[in-house]
Amino acid sequence: MYGFEAISHHNGWVSAATGACIVFAGLATLSFLISQLYKLVNLIDRPPKVTVTVAPPEKPVVPPPPPEDPLDLERTVERYLPLVEELDAEFVLADLYVLARKYHLPHVHLSIRTLVEAGRLEPMGDGVFRFTA
Repeated sequence: MYGFEAISHHNGWVSAATGACIVFAGLATLSFLISQLYKLVNLIDRPPKVTVTVAPPEKPVVPPPPPEDPLDLERTVERYLPLVEELDAEFVLADLYVLARKYHLPHVHLSIRTLVEAGRLEPMGDGVFRFTA
C-alpha cells in the first residue's frame, strides 16, 4: 500500500490533525504569555521609592486693596502736587508725564486728563501748562 491508502489505513489523517492542533495550541499559548509578559516584569521590578514632601504652611489670604479711581480729583491732586513742585511754574505736559512714569503712578493719562478737565492744569499754549491750586 502506498499513498493516501496507506495514510488512511495507519490513522495518518488523525495524527496530522492532532499535530496541527498541538502546534496551534502551543503558538496561541506562547502569544498569550508574551502579551502578558509586562505584568511579570512589573512584579519582578523593585517598587518605586516613596518620597514624602511636607507642604509649607499656608499663608493667610490678604484681599487686594480696592482699585483706585483715577477720576477722583482730590486723590489725583494729592499725588501730582509733589511732581509739579519738582517742575518749573510753567512746564511742558510731557515732562509731567515722564515724572509720573518715573514714580510709577497708575493711570497717568486718565489722571492728567482729570486734572486738565477740572481746571487744575491750565494750558498756556504750545504744550505748556501751569498747575493751579
